[in-house]
Amino acid sequence: MTINKLQAGMAAALLALWLAAPALASTFSDVDPGHWAYDAIDYLQDAGLVEGYPDGTFRGDRAFTRYEMAMVIARVFTKIQDWQAMYDAGTLPGSAADVDMSEVYARLDRLSEEFRDELSDLGARVTAVEDEQVRLRGEVDDLKALIKDSGLSGVARFRTGGFFATGREDLPNEPGYESYLQLTYKFQPETNLDFKFTLTAADMEGPVGTAWVPGANNETLYTTVPNPPHGNSANAASFVIDEANFKYYWCNAPRFLGEGVTITGGRQYFSEGEFGLAGDNGYRSNIGVRFDTKYGRKMDAYAGLYRMESVANVAAFSDPESLAFQSSALTAEGDDFMLAGLEYHTGEGTVRGHDYKTVVRLDGTLNGYGNEQYVGVSGNVQLPEWISDRVLTGLRGEWVYVLNNVSNFNPDSDLGLTPYSFIFELDLVTTDRSRVSAAFAHLAQIEALPVLANVDNDPFSEWDFTVNNANDAFNLSREGRNYFPSDFVGFGLQAEHQLGSTLHTTLSYYNGQRIDSASTDRPGMVKLNLRYPFTNNSSFGLDVIAAGERSGLDDPIGMVRGEFKIHF
Repeated sequence: MTINKLQAGMAAALLALWLAAPALASTFSDVDPGHWAYDAIDYLQDAGLVEGYPDGTFRGDRAFTRYEMAMVIARVFTKIQDWQAMYDAGTLPGSAADVDMSEVYARLDRLSEEFRDELSDLGARVTAVEDEQVRLRGEVDDLKALIKDSGLSGVARFRTGGFFATGREDLPNEPGYESYLQLTYKFQPETNLDFKFTLTAADMEGPVGTAWVPGANNETLYTTVPNPPHGNSANAASFVIDEANFKYYWCNAPRFLGEGVTITGGRQYFSEGEFGLAGDNGYRSNIGVRFDTKYGRKMDAYAGLYRMESVANVAAFSDPESLAFQSSALTAEGDDFMLAGLEYHTGEGTVRGHDYKTVVRLDGTLNGYGNEQYVGVSGNVQLPEWISDRVLTGLRGEWVYVLNNVSNFNPDSDLGLTPYSFIFELDLVTTDRSRVSAAFAHLAQIEALPVLANVDNDPFSEWDFTVNNANDAFNLSREGRNYFPSDFVGFGLQAEHQLGSTLHTTLSYYNGQRIDSASTDRPGMVKLNLRYPFTNNSSFGLDVIAAGERSGLDDPIGMVRGEFKIHF
């Protein structure tokens, strides 16, 4: 099949999907303003259990995402034991002292059931609370221990799949499988101190596309790196520590440090910039300490120092034109990496996906990995209603400029490489259950990107190492806000739909050329993700992915895989 035919087919598929479904929504969809959950939250606020929404304010005049609603509910569960004690002592202020206890717990029961999936993602201890709620409603000490000390949650996933097209490389096509388990334990010894521990294990073989994950034998140095698409070889399952950190809420911090000061220490993740180009350690967490604060209601600031990982071994390109021979790197403990940033936001967003009408971020580092130095500017803006409140609703972008790479080379003057990268994305159509966006990306070769940028050369894997043939820098990434690969200039299209009341669909496509390369050919990609939550805490999924080996979608490698996922 020629590239022109494939592109035409893709355009037709996008149009058909958009016309066939009345709307499309992600799992971060809004809770409709008429939803009963708002009345329940209002009741709990009147009872003194809800002080504000995630940013500290009460926003009763806009729709909340399901995750924002879950954050509110999770905060109620962490507060209820102290509130119960005040109720029993008759010290609740105002009308809260006369609240109907049965109504409080009835609303909590219903809210926790409705938002069980989102609460599980947040690590909230809802299941344990529900199981013991009836028995403990009059036993304040036991309820306090339950909320603060029973913080075990997790995610289990099983996948199986295979290639339906193997490209000119004729990749092995035995059915593959993956079993993945993540256990998270959270507890709160004090009201202003949280601890979090996460263990992850994975066992996989064959084409399922997620070989390089924590727990999948990736901690072993100098092992043979399989050629992407990753996951074509077996990996032993082993639990590793994914996250292990504390979060301290410094209530009495000096005024010059701002308000809402939070200090996070230990092994943790971070992602900065609108698309993660300014920094994203999504491959695996790193030891570090992070400081977050607010100056008024419009300005946030942060600084983080992390012990990053250095290149221990590199498998270089053997065919720069082929998707099946992208490079990979193994790591050992190495350098420190410092990030800092400011965020200015104003106006309450009224469109799904926009918390604020305007956001501007400034990110950078003077002490990145090795000698790396870079600055980045990103943000988003909710556009005026030029046509309607559903058309051309929002614009997002990020631009990063690299002054020095990890090896102390200027990408432009020393290496002759483009020193800047950027992504701009426009929301074409947004409704209560849909969004279609178009984007243009210019992601220079990896020496011209921060080491920890969210880019991924392998569309078959959510987790990936990539390096270029200079062998002196690498990228770590996993699937995130940026679906474009590195060494790419071109356009992309992403559409999200909710079919019926439960089936979530996402269609992604990109096509373009290489940057600063002897060959300008660049593989294209198309991916369809389907997710069906058949219970409150479990779902079925289906992924269909195709990517070219050279130019566009020529000689495509194609994969289909299914998954079963459960939160507990």
